[in-house]
Amino acid sequence: MLFSVDTQGKWQDAKAAQELLQEVEDRYDLDVRRFAQDGPIYVLDTSLGRKALKESGLSQFELEYITHSLADLDKQGFKSVVVPLTTDDGSRFFRWEDSHYLLMDWVKGRHCDYLNVSDALAVAKALGRLHGASQGIRFDPVPDTRWLLGFWPLHFSRRLDQLKAFARHARRRSVPRSFDRLYLRDFDRYYRQAVRGLEKLSDSDYAELCRNLSLRAFCHRDLAYHNILMDDVGPKFLDFDYSLVDLGLHDLADLLLRNLVLVGWKWERAYLILDAYSSVIPLDYRAYPVLEAFLQFPHEYWQIGLQYYEEKQPWPEEHFLARYNRKLESPNLRLRFLNTFAQAFA
Repeated sequence: MLFSVDTQGKWQDAKAAQELLQEVEDRYDLDVRRFAQDGPIYVLDTSLGRKALKESGLSQFELEYITHSLADLDKQGFKSVVVPLTTDDGSRFFRWEDSHYLLMDWVKGRHCDYLNVSDALAVAKALGRLHGASQGIRFDPVPDTRWLLGFWPLHFSRRLDQLKAFARHARRRSVPRSFDRLYLRDFDRYYRQAVRGLEKLSDSDYAELCRNLSLRAFCHRDLAYHNILMDDVGPKFLDFDYSLVDLGLHDLADLLLRNLVLVGWKWERAYLILDAYSSVIPLDYRAYPVLEAFLQFPHEYWQIGLQYYEEKQPWPEEHFLARYNRKLESPNLRLRFLNTFAQAFA
């Protein structure tokens, strides 16, 4: 697997992390000559070629679900994922001290660029193949937190409550900050959009689609550009830490949102992505109102409120303001797009 690690000038002798790397050598029957580190990622120069070692904070149950799913996808012939290598006891990860670790082959390539329409469409088709291959996966057992099929109405309702809680936090501040004023300025607009999203979901055939077992899929759930590697063969999906079982529409809506925010909510980009995806997996006509409901809900507004008021991410105020303006800079273009989407698939 490729991670964006610049190893130039960062190589260290294996002795600098001797105990961990000795564990790797013992479990995978290889020799580690040197390594470079960037956070939880270790690039290893080994006797069996370059490898990537990733530290994970996930539970054993979650890692078993993820690694078994990736292995099943590989057995289905889907080669756009990188399956963690097996240890001497057949496991695809190991525990050392207080963390789990996964070892993978290193793959050369570049990160996806959603501003490049060719990249976006290649990812859409690969996503369709991922969801198609999911039909051959054994979805048992799956951690409860990784099963979202049928739970969208509940999640939308909870997020509505959270939006109100974030606004209360902002109003209670004795001396409002710049972000508080910005968040409250737009609250009514986005809260109404969230309510409409839930209403549209309730009016759709979402529940009926969820009952169709052929539509459930192993969803990536975090299709950020840095989690998709473009190599000579095509896209490879990296980092399934947030993956879950859901309608494939979850990933498709995520892909649409990430592209539309970047290109100013241009209808043409959405049409091309939908066409590319459905060329691999034809979309049921009932899927479009569900997609519309997902796109109607202001996920970006909810997420940045979550990061600021609940998670309290340690980013400077300027970072939050820049992030807010970048993701929510074109509310009128968004509404125009949603109207066009509704008319096109009515």
